[in-house]
Amino acid sequence: MRQYGSPVIVDQSTGEALSLAPLRLSGSAASRGYDEAFIQKLVLNSPTLLPLDQIDPTCVEPAPICDELPTAAGPIDVFMITQTGMPVLVECKLWNNPQARREVVGQIIDYAKELQQWSYEDLQRACAERCGSDFDLFERVSSLYEGMDERVFVDSVTRNLRDGRCVLLVVGDGIREGVEAIGEYLTGSGALQFSFGLIELPVFDAGNGRLLVTPRTLAKTSILGRYVVSLGEGASPAIVDLAAPDAENADLAADAAKQALADENLRFWTEVLQGLEFDDPAQELPRPKPYEYTYCWLPAPRNGGVVKDNWITFYLARSSNEAGLFFTGTRTGFGGEIARAMLEDRDSILEELGPNARITQPKPGKVDIGEAMPLGDLKDPANRKAVTLWLRERANHYINVFRPRVEEVATRLG
Repeated sequence: MRQYGSPVIVDQSTGEALSLAPLRLSGSAASRGYDEAFIQKLVLNSPTLLPLDQIDPTCVEPAPICDELPTAAGPIDVFMITQTGMPVLVECKLWNNPQARREVVGQIIDYAKELQQWSYEDLQRACAERCGSDFDLFERVSSLYEGMDERVFVDSVTRNLRDGRCVLLVVGDGIREGVEAIGEYLTGSGALQFSFGLIELPVFDAGNGRLLVTPRTLAKTSILGRYVVSLGEGASPAIVDLAAPDAENADLAADAAKQALADENLRFWTEVLQGLEFDDPAQELPRPKPYEYTYCWLPAPRNGGVVKDNWITFYLARSSNEAGLFFTGTRTGFGGEIARAMLEDRDSILEELGPNARITQPKPGKVDIGEAMPLGDLKDPANRKAVTLWLRERANHYINVFRPRVEEVATRLG
C-alpha cells in the first residue's frame, strides 16, 4: 500500500520542524479550499509542475493551449502540445469522486480516439473556438520555442493525430487507485499509441494563504509500436513483445474483430445520415464515423465570430442495448452559459421533446438532455429500419428545439 508523510518545513536557525497539514479530500469545495477547477487552472497555468519526463521522455515542455477543448466525446480538461507536435491530454479529478476511478480512464481514451479522427485543420479550428477566432496553433507554440518550422510542425501533428500518438494524463489530488488495476482500464484502446500517466497533486496548507503542491508520478504505461512497457512505482520494467507468435495471433484476431465492428458502425451511420434532412437549412449534417457515436455541432454567433461549444451526440450503446441522442456542451465559457439557460428553460424543453426526454448533470456546470430507445438486433432489417428512422426523426426534432435556443442565448449575451 502506498503511503506518504506530510511535508515538513524546518527552520535552520532554531531546528524547529513544522509539519504541514493536507487539505481534506472530503466535504465541500469550500471546506477543502480547492476543487477540480483549481487543479485544472493550476495545470494550465503551470504545466512545468507535471513530471512529464518521467512518463514520456519525448514529452518536453509542452505548450499549454486551452482548457475545455470541445470534442464529441466531451471537453478535454486541459489540452497541450509539444514543439514536436505531440498532443498532451489532461483530465483533472478529485480522487474522492467515484467517477475518477475506472470511468475517467475510459473517458480520456475516448478523447484520444476522437482526436485520431481529426485533421490538423480540425484541431486548429477547435482551439480557435476556445481561444478566439484569431488564434493560430503554430504561432502559439512557436512563440515559446525558437527555430520552429511550420511545415514540419503541421506534418508532425497530422501524423500523431492519425496514428493516435499522444500523452494521456489523469491528474488528481490524492490518487488511491492501485497501480495493478490500471492495465485492465486501458483495454480496448485499439490502434492508439499513447503514453499514459497517473499524477498525484496533493495539496498542503503552508500558512499565510499559501498552498504547497507536491507532484508525484504514481504509474505510467507507455504503448510504443508493438511493444508494451509498463512501469508501476517501485516495480521493475515489464516488457511484453506483442510480436511473439501466440500474442501476435491473439492480437490479429482482436484487431479483426475491432475492424469488423468499426466497419459496421460506419455502415450504420452512413445509412442514417444519407436519409437525414434537417428543417433548418443552415444546419450541417454529422459525419459518419467508425465508432458507436457521431455528432453535429450547434454553432452560434459570439464576439464577432462563431463558437461551437454545444453539440448533439448520436450513439449506439450495444452493451446496454439502446440507441439514443443527447444535447450537451462544454461546462465553462459559452457552453456553461447555455447549460444554465437550458436548466432555466427545462420545463419548456422537456415539453417540446416529449415524455421520454431526460435531463442529467454529469459534472458541475454541464447539462445533458436526451433520450433513448431499445437497440435490438441491427441485423434484422425491420428493426434496423426502425432504429434508423427514429434517429433521423429525433435528430431533426432536437435541432429544431436546441439550435434556436443556443442562438438566442448568444444574441442575448452579445
